Amino acid sequence: MVSKESTTNVQEYAESIIDTIREPLIVLDQDLRVLSVSRSFYEVFKVKPEETVGQLIYDLGNKQWDILKLRELLETILPQEATFDDYEVEHDFATIGKRIMLLNARQIKRVLGKERIILLAIEDITERREIEAGFEKTRKELEIIKKSADEAIEFAESVINTIREPLISLDQDLRVVSVSRSFYEVFKVKPEETVGQLIYDLGNKQWDIPQLRDLLETVLPQKTTFDNYEVVHNFTTIGRRVMLLNARQIESLSGRERFILLAIEDITERKEIEDGLEKAHKELEVLAAELERTARAKSEFLANMSHELRTPLNSINGFSEVLYDETFGKLNEKQKKYVTNVLTSGKHLLLLINQILDMAKVEAGKMKLSLAFIPIKNILYEISLLVEDMVGKKQLDMQLEIDEDLPEIEADELKIKEILYNLLSNAVKFTPVGKIGMRAKRKGSSIEIVVWDRGIGIAKENMGKIFEGFFRVDTPYSRVTEGTGLGLPLSRKLVELHGGELFVESDGLNKGTAVRFSLPILSRKAV
Repeated sequence: MVSKESTTNVQEYAESIIDTIREPLIVLDQDLRVLSVSRSFYEVFKVKPEETVGQLIYDLGNKQWDILKLRELLETILPQEATFDDYEVEHDFATIGKRIMLLNARQIKRVLGKERIILLAIEDITERREIEAGFEKTRKELEIIKKSADEAIEFAESVINTIREPLISLDQDLRVVSVSRSFYEVFKVKPEETVGQLIYDLGNKQWDIPQLRDLLETVLPQKTTFDNYEVVHNFTTIGRRVMLLNARQIESLSGRERFILLAIEDITERKEIEDGLEKAHKELEVLAAELERTARAKSEFLANMSHELRTPLNSINGFSEVLYDETFGKLNEKQKKYVTNVLTSGKHLLLLINQILDMAKVEAGKMKLSLAFIPIKNILYEISLLVEDMVGKKQLDMQLEIDEDLPEIEADELKIKEILYNLLSNAVKFTPVGKIGMRAKRKGSSIEIVVWDRGIGIAKENMGKIFEGFFRVDTPYSRVTEGTGLGLPLSRKLVELHGGELFVESDGLNKGTAVRFSLPILSRKAV
């Protein structure tokens, strides 16, 4: 028979075990109220004895222990199993945060069988799970790194074997570790004559090049990287070569070994081309200087010739006007007709000479602008009146669309009038029947002017030639019109001198033409 003293000793022994173990332990009665807990339970879950013993387990910590999975273990599983291990519960406590716990439960019946008690051991595995998750993450990362490293090696080898530029990998003793396929092709060597050999011994010592030794033994140890190192060498097998070397010195992770990557670009042909281009460039400079001298001589000749022609022509025109005005007496009808022909032809010839002279001045860079603020709107109307007689004789319809609020512009008035007269007279000249017109409006800091016609137009193949001096489109109609073909190119150059642009638009023959040009409101010289 067990004595009362023995029972007490056993109970004290059991309680000592409960208070000694580091794993939190709870003893519950059959109503799931706390009979006792281990000291470690108070420490881990931050509760006090007076808030624990005698309380329903679900009410502990202000009902923080009312956990659905704990209810399932205590009320459903344990009554059937009587013992259960490693029951995982995850819960977010208000006081100590998220915890992952493994619960071991034992249901023990009293001797009389009328009551039962439950032992609930709690192992906090939160940190262990975090460590395991960290290990798993690290394992996956290492797998990815290994896979990436394998892929990188495969990729690097593929790059080495794909690139057309010869590439050599050397160890720290300057022996060949590997080379690209292109190296074998370019330098006419075999793998067995290359890998494992000292680089200077390759090709029966053809690679024992002083400049290469300087790069690998002097320059690279100090800089670890060097680009565009030029080496010229005469190989026995492939002849003279000019090479650009790019070198990289790479240390291994342990730092005990180093590798050298040496990329070789054969620039022999490029050098020959560059030398040829340099020679050609010098020859072109000489040719350009000669052409410039010739152009200058041509411009000076045209200017001098124009001056020489204009002086007697002015006298012819002057005397013709005196005769036409009958200053020295009456002329009969035939005389009057002849004098009119002389005067008309003289004025036309003078206009052509003036155009040639202006063109020569522009090309020689001697054209000077007399800038002043001019009323562009008034000038547009004035020039349109000048061609009215020409328009009337051909029975054309002239339409004007000129904005009323056009501002004054800073320009050379005579040159602007010359541009407008050239373009309008061209429109009249190349329009047998129909309409011509002029539009003008402000566009930002410029005035845009368009002179258009519904005349013979310009063929697409001639659009690139119309700004060449003395070029005239060859059509049956153009043969009966006068001119030198200087009006349009001269007008463009005068517009550009003012800082503007001039364009010609035409949809083709018999589709008409539009000349569009812009003039800045303020001259570039004034800004």
